[in-house]
Amino acid sequence: METAMLPKIDQLTSDQRSIIVQKIREWCSCHGLLMRSPHQGPVFHHLSVTLLPTAISKVLFDQAMQIQSDFHQLFDVIARNYNFLDQHIRRSLQDDEFSTRLMNIYSQVVQEGIAQPINFILSRSDYMLHKSRNDNNQQSLKQVEFNTIAAGCPGTTSIVPSLHRYVLQELGITDKNISEKIIDNNCAESFADGILTAWNMYGNDKAIIMFVIMTDDYNVCDQRHLEYAIKKADPSVTVVRCTLAEIADKGTLGDDKTFLNQEVAVVYYRSGYAPNCYPSEKEWDARLLVERSRSIKCPNIATHLAGVKTIQQVLTEPGILESLISDKDAIERMRSTFVGLYSLEDKCCYGFPDTSRYLEDGNSKNVIDMALKDPESFVLKPPREGGGNNYFGEEIRTFLNSAKNSDEYSSYILMDRIFPEASNNCIIKAESTNEGTEKVVSELGIFGVYISRGPDEIIKNCPSGYLLRTKNINQNESGIRSGAAGLDS
Repeated sequence: METAMLPKIDQLTSDQRSIIVQKIREWCSCHGLLMRSPHQGPVFHHLSVTLLPTAISKVLFDQAMQIQSDFHQLFDVIARNYNFLDQHIRRSLQDDEFSTRLMNIYSQVVQEGIAQPINFILSRSDYMLHKSRNDNNQQSLKQVEFNTIAAGCPGTTSIVPSLHRYVLQELGITDKNISEKIIDNNCAESFADGILTAWNMYGNDKAIIMFVIMTDDYNVCDQRHLEYAIKKADPSVTVVRCTLAEIADKGTLGDDKTFLNQEVAVVYYRSGYAPNCYPSEKEWDARLLVERSRSIKCPNIATHLAGVKTIQQVLTEPGILESLISDKDAIERMRSTFVGLYSLEDKCCYGFPDTSRYLEDGNSKNVIDMALKDPESFVLKPPREGGGNNYFGEEIRTFLNSAKNSDEYSSYILMDRIFPEASNNCIIKAESTNEGTEKVVSELGIFGVYISRGPDEIIKNCPSGYLLRTKNINQNESGIRSGAAGLDS
């Protein structure tokens, strides 16, 4: 929420806290803030949520919303530039089998001729509000990553503002100026509108929308909220859910590259983003089949590749943004959110201000030595999506020292660590009865919708809501599905 005078969580008595926590648990269950419990069949538990909303800078929130459109146009340009993707991704392909398989599919589709020119992205750009150690503790917006595939929580995060307005009401906070500063979040409706726009553009009102999901997907409620928003907006549309394995078993491609006998207009991926989504060759066969079709993919494989960490690192290099887009103001807006990102393959960095203390000649320094010297200042990331794969602090030193040769880590990206300001809150988890106050930090995600037939024919380009995740200050990962963080507003 926007900065405002919130009640202090430390001021709540033990009885007040116990009562409101129970009310929150029941509210979440009644309003669909749920996740399927792993390995327990049709059993659900509530998602982790914060007891109180978190105050953040309106200026930085508005900045994040504004530049979502800039990033959309940038990634559209990248996704339509085969040579750029081929040049920069192939640097790490020999050490990254997953990206190699994706790139091979992309190459085959390009050689055959791309059947569907429409580029459809439901994105999420993740940021932290970095608190500078030098500039009078001033906060600035710094990007963690840009997600181009399977951006999670558009459905469940849309509900959280209502939860926190209810909490404030139950705590006796009657000041409307406070509750009105909780920012509305209509992401599910906006995503649904984007999917229906793409469905209409396909041009067959009998065609269906397909959600590609994981087997035993625990985050089914988030996906269902989006499905229900689609059906509410247009009850005539059919939405189906399939795994990649089911597509491989049942999928067909017509002579005109229509997908399936019941034609599929839009394929929306909530799977396919990480190696564990492809346990066998069947899943890879399904991905290729879909990419060869004329269905509108969200995203297509080029846009998926544009979002890998390798490309994010390349975009920070001098002159790269300028080689892709001509809007100098947009370049400045995006670049202001970048932190230092360094390829372990190149073994050099490019003189970001925060790393100047490591540079021997003012221009470059061995990245490995930089990481080993001060691992607490960095995060080491693999080149793909999916949480839980990063190394932090001493884990970086252990990983690099234990690697038998550089091939084991050359595809990884070293990133300057972002240090946000901490606050006090309580994260209410389904599996925990610990309801005490804890030091927490937050990560802000901005959702967006982008549809184009080309850079000069943009159909829709807008931010579409936000995701605020809050975690214990000692917790490194920020996953909602894993329970590492709680939904916030």
